[in-house]
Amino acid sequence: MKPRTRLAIAHSFYRLPGGEDQYVRSQIDLMRHHHDVQVIERCNEDLNAGLGTTARMTWSSRLVGELEQELDGFQPHVVHVHNVYPALGPAVHMAARRLTIPLVMTVHNQRLRCPNGLMFTEGSPCRRCERGLYTNAIRHDCFQTRTQAAAYATSLWLHRFILRLEEQVALFIAPSVFMRDRLLEWGIAEHRVAMIRNFTPLPNDASSEPGRYGIYLGRLSIEKGLPELLRALREAGDPPFWFVGDGPSEVALRRLAGQLELDRTQFLGRVDYPEIPGIVRGARYLVLPSLCDENAPLAALEAMAEGRPLLVTRAGGLPELVQEGAGLICDRGSVADMAAQIRRMASDDDLCRRAGASALSFARRELLPSMHRQRLEGAYARAVAYRFQG
Repeated sequence: MKPRTRLAIAHSFYRLPGGEDQYVRSQIDLMRHHHDVQVIERCNEDLNAGLGTTARMTWSSRLVGELEQELDGFQPHVVHVHNVYPALGPAVHMAARRLTIPLVMTVHNQRLRCPNGLMFTEGSPCRRCERGLYTNAIRHDCFQTRTQAAAYATSLWLHRFILRLEEQVALFIAPSVFMRDRLLEWGIAEHRVAMIRNFTPLPNDASSEPGRYGIYLGRLSIEKGLPELLRALREAGDPPFWFVGDGPSEVALRRLAGQLELDRTQFLGRVDYPEIPGIVRGARYLVLPSLCDENAPLAALEAMAEGRPLLVTRAGGLPELVQEGAGLICDRGSVADMAAQIRRMASDDDLCRRAGASALSFARRELLPSMHRQRLEGAYARAVAYRFQG
């Protein structure tokens, strides 16, 4: 029997919860069955917009002291950090450094080099800030306000070049091959990067038998390519399709669907998480039409675990999910290409069965909770060894 690890998991929960928040909650539950877990959490929803939040995100000696006290009382072997912005800022990194506790970080987005984390702005992919020219985030429409842009640009520059937070991380976990390669491209040493896919529960009764409707599951926002998806649905002949989720583009998308006369498109809004498996199980295929470089969307993994095939764009880590036959790929932003693939998915039962079976096989091989836990345990051992050697 392996000894239990004392593990601290740190995360700033988002104002609008999404897949990353759900993954963190699931990881906490998973690890608690086998290890002693301390949760260091803050909620961005509790913060007020203003200088106080900006200062907290940039540097707060009080918060560093609070977290140092929390960690010192628990004495974890490893700290596993996820999102820190804005509620935690650099405090987790600095407290772990003071106490010489190895730090592991899962890279859920591209905020190590991009203030908004998406590398997407003004309707297009963007890599202007990669080398540290974060003033681009202020000059372009990367945030809702210039004040918010300035706060993130300043904080990330300080954390990268002055506090050098990346040097405090013993091991970076990339949930996709795409993200692993990007970390290496950013100059992070290969021995400090581990590719560990996220996990999802696998139902015993999962089947690749096609369902009744196509589905999009996630945030309704411009970088997700949803206006293009609506136009592709119109061009594909208005097959039945459900949008599950909410977000800043919801009103505009509902209006566009009406203008396109998409009579068989439904917007379900935000759905409680326990209801999602039933909705996915009844679907025929899942579409991820993203314009931005996605990492490893939880919605895709959940669909694969239910035997649902994917239709994805050539964006970030999406193509690697279907490279073994688990779905189809279309060009990013191409309405005509997406419409052609939707027509195939909507009409070809055999295609959906084959692709769904491949998706299910991938999930059973790569996404098992037990396998994920073992890979994390291996990552923690590497982080401890790296810290000891350092």
